[in-house]
Amino acid sequence: MAATNGQLTPMDKLKGQLDWAKDKLAEIAPKYMDVDRVTRLMLEACRKNSKILACTPESIIQFCMKCAETGLEPIGAGGCWPIPYGTTLTFIPDYRGLVHCAVRCGAITSAHAEIVRTADEFDYELGLTPFLKHKPAGGDRGELEIAYCIFTLPNGEKRFTVMDSSEINGIRARSKAARSGPWMTDEGEMWKKTVIRRAMKPFAGMSSALDAAIEADDAETGAVEEKREPVKMPQAITPAAPEMPPEETKKGRKKSTDKPEPAIEDNGIDEPPLADPRQWASNDNPAR
Repeated sequence: MAATNGQLTPMDKLKGQLDWAKDKLAEIAPKYMDVDRVTRLMLEACRKNSKILACTPESIIQFCMKCAETGLEPIGAGGCWPIPYGTTLTFIPDYRGLVHCAVRCGAITSAHAEIVRTADEFDYELGLTPFLKHKPAGGDRGELEIAYCIFTLPNGEKRFTVMDSSEINGIRARSKAARSGPWMTDEGEMWKKTVIRRAMKPFAGMSSALDAAIEADDAETGAVEEKREPVKMPQAITPAAPEMPPEETKKGRKKSTDKPEPAIEDNGIDEPPLADPRQWASNDNPAR
């Protein structure tokens, strides 16, 4: 609604800018995403949080573009979180949003994470016969110690990823919000998110939405890990041409490379031409 003095309110201006950006959002959004719903949710978030509305329109539109790229809605749990840093709105995917991206592209059928505390019983082993056992303690379970993620592949096989406190705290230390936000208010949930992100990284490349979600999260949390080059398909190898045997004279003798062969006089008798060397590359040549 416009202000009484005829000036547009910040909400009116933002709504107009988001309406203008809808076509661009629709170009990159997956088919299952409702772009109108994304912009409505964004406006609702601005109404509820004045800090989001105070962010620059450019960063708000960029946030919506990330929503379109990943297929995640700005709903917090299960989607993504709009987090203002000063006047810049930042896109941070929820860990359940990462799981949704992996499920939609067919990488997994399900995934969940759990926290191990110091009083719990926990053991696991990798190798040819991997196993994981976790028995939570009753009462006070102690401090956070380990996080793990169990995920199911499309063939029904279950796998897991485990991270200890040193790995998780190292990632936290590189985060912009290491001393604020969910790392302070919901530390256990952030541990779960960290190990789920690690578990989902091997599936990078299976969908552009999953890649965009992982990259956006890495950019904000500082979770820089080793980048691996994508596997390259082998190229067809052109077989080398076999060595040409020395040409033979009519009498079966090999030509000498030291002395030139004397010219043969034309006796007027038609003879078959010498074999074309290219015939040595035919399928009849046993050297191929």
